[in-house]
Amino acid sequence: MSHLYLLGVATLTLTSAGFAGSDTNADLQARLEAAEARINELSAATNNNWLNDTRSDEIRSLVHDVLADADTRASLQGSGETAGYNNGFTVGSADGNWSLKINGLLQARWTYQDNDNDNVDSAWGFSTERSWLNFDGTIAGDYGYHVRHSITGDNGDVGGGADWAYGTMSVGEGWTLAVGDMKVSTSREALIDDQFQLAMDRTDWQWVTTDGYLVGTGASLAYQGDNLRFNAEIINDTVAEGPANADSNVWNFRLEYMVEGNWSQFDQFTSPEGGNAGTLIGFSYLTADSGDAAATILADDDSFWTVDVQMQFGGSNLYVAYSDFSDDDNGGNDWEGVQIMYGIYLDTDWELYGGWSDRDTHADGVFTVGVNNYLSGQNAKWTTEVRFNDRVQNNETTTVATQLQFYF
Repeated sequence: MSHLYLLGVATLTLTSAGFAGSDTNADLQARLEAAEARINELSAATNNNWLNDTRSDEIRSLVHDVLADADTRASLQGSGETAGYNNGFTVGSADGNWSLKINGLLQARWTYQDNDNDNVDSAWGFSTERSWLNFDGTIAGDYGYHVRHSITGDNGDVGGGADWAYGTMSVGEGWTLAVGDMKVSTSREALIDDQFQLAMDRTDWQWVTTDGYLVGTGASLAYQGDNLRFNAEIINDTVAEGPANADSNVWNFRLEYMVEGNWSQFDQFTSPEGGNAGTLIGFSYLTADSGDAAATILADDDSFWTVDVQMQFGGSNLYVAYSDFSDDDNGGNDWEGVQIMYGIYLDTDWELYGGWSDRDTHADGVFTVGVNNYLSGQNAKWTTEVRFNDRVQNNETTTVATQLQFYF
């Protein structure tokens, strides 16, 4: 609008000058030059204002985006929430009262088996031995939860696989109450998790499960002090739950004394070079009562107990266990078993291990030798193992297996 106005003024000025005569040419020329200068000045100012407006719009949009991003981050943090990786992917409140940690495991294996029995041919194949997702954390500060979903959970345990789901609450003075589906602490080997085993598989005593530990529905009361820990558990003795369980039950007790070390280091068998030395002595005792139902795990007054020692030397490790099973109704079913495992690091990443287990009711024992390559600690591990199984007379089985483990 200002451009048109100035042009109009200039036009009127020139028209008026035409009637005034030639003697005013110099004056008109001066006025024309002044008008053109003013037009140029106003035009430049208008262009600058247009650029300033555009730049302001861009800056305003940028500020809006930054503020929106800040609001998003603030909403994620809420009351100070934190997220990241700490032995699992974690999210939780800054005060630690609410948290979630997610872990996962995949063990993919190739196995070749040769059986001395003429009726059984040698064979090989691939398998996913174990794969699961685990969720645990805190609820309102004083409570906790532990839930595991096993994708390949067909381990033959009570409740249909290796899954468990239980809640915990502190009852003070180092005592914790847990209720739900949980692992039963029948030995140190049973308690150590899949990804932290020394060999590919736990020792199979063939008395309750096929994966070396028992899972049941019930309750436990546990205590942990500086050097002493105790756990008492009562679970159903049948697959049925609630009143359908018909009063059947299994009691299990475990006592552990730490001679040297810290509790967390005994969560795995291996002891890397430079690690802390430690010794943990444990004793477990389990007894059963069928109640008014036919027992599916153990019969009335059957019992099973284990004494074990786990030792770590900062570069090597040793585990020794002695177990005893007693059938009160049929002494012919009684048995005793011994288990020994030893591992030693060849360098920072390679570990050689060997194991032997035997029951007095078997023709002979099971001997295992293998090597672990810790590609990235327990998070990525390659294991190759040879197992000689001579539990059945004249039916020795040799198994060669190699496995990749991925754990987060």
